[in-house]
Amino acid sequence: MHEESLPTPEPGTWYPVDGLGDTIGERWLRLRQRLGVRDRSNLRELVEAAFAEPRLRALSPGTSVYWLRFSRRAAPPIFGDLPLARALRDGRYEVRTPDGRLQEAASTAAAVSLLVAALPPDIPTSA
Repeated sequence: MHEESLPTPEPGTWYPVDGLGDTIGERWLRLRQRLGVRDRSNLRELVEAAFAEPRLRALSPGTSVYWLRFSRRAAPPIFGDLPLARALRDGRYEVRTPDGRLQEAASTAAAVSLLVAALPPDIPTSA
């Protein structure tokens, strides 16, 4: 069962609203600070768990309509060829793979595992 009120973004090119010109590390810092102040989407726990995972931390994070997104680069254009995830209202998570498949996860750890499993093998680990 999926929540119909939260739209799923279409894959393709997207443009971040804030942090243009930031490094990947600066984008993580900005996102974590912003969610620490005001998190209406319940993404904070997911963002913190993703940040703790080296392969996800190597990617540039962003949010789009309640979804945590990742990109290989911090500067636009940013391509939607990586998985994304969102928190559902009941503590579960939903992960969308680059080919459009939706998978549900019962916990934050399970959502991060699904994200990592959907990454292409060429994604490096952050330093």
